Amino acid sequence: MKVTSLLTGTLLGVCWLALSLVRPLGAEAEFRLFTEVSEIPERGKVTNYVLLMHGRRFSFLPPPRWCVRPDAAGKRVHLLPQDLRAGISFEVVFQEDADIPPLNEQALRQRVLDRYPEAKITNEFKCYTSGAEGTAFDIERLVEHQTPVSSRIAFVRFAGGTVEFELTTDTARFADYHLAFGRLLSSFRIEPAPAK
Repeated sequence: MKVTSLLTGTLLGVCWLALSLVRPLGAEAEFRLFTEVSEIPERGKVTNYVLLMHGRRFSFLPPPRWCVRPDAAGKRVHLLPQDLRAGISFEVVFQEDADIPPLNEQALRQRVLDRYPEAKITNEFKCYTSGAEGTAFDIERLVEHQTPVSSRIAFVRFAGGTVEFELTTDTARFADYHLAFGRLLSSFRIEPAPAK
């Protein structure tokens, strides 16, 4: 029990250290992740994460006790549970078009299969963030040593781009993480960045 507590504390410490080391430098100046505390009437004080990119503010609540790791070079944010048995990441892809065109499910389906050529799509459905509708796909595939892995990949459009979310874990535990993924999406907000 002491070993588990020590490892958990160490992991969280490393996560906080990694977050504190993110500094805008060069191309990374357009990628800034930080925390802020806000009050939610039903929950009290909570710690939000805020990502500033290209004049946009993306805020979200990570699942409880999950580590948040920024990847400024890859323009991604990774979220990991304490047991490291799953992972959620998201990436913001900007486009020149300032409108919000409808998502093309056929093109997204092909995009998922291009990313994971050996995967099989097992489900397709609408998904929602706090202010936008998207499309999600569940896929299954085999990785090293023929291990079955499942992913839920969600695409949500906003004026000027798309946010791509991905949950991945082994297939046997996939359903255990649906709630965490859904809560992350429902907490996700996209707003203009505040004026300097």
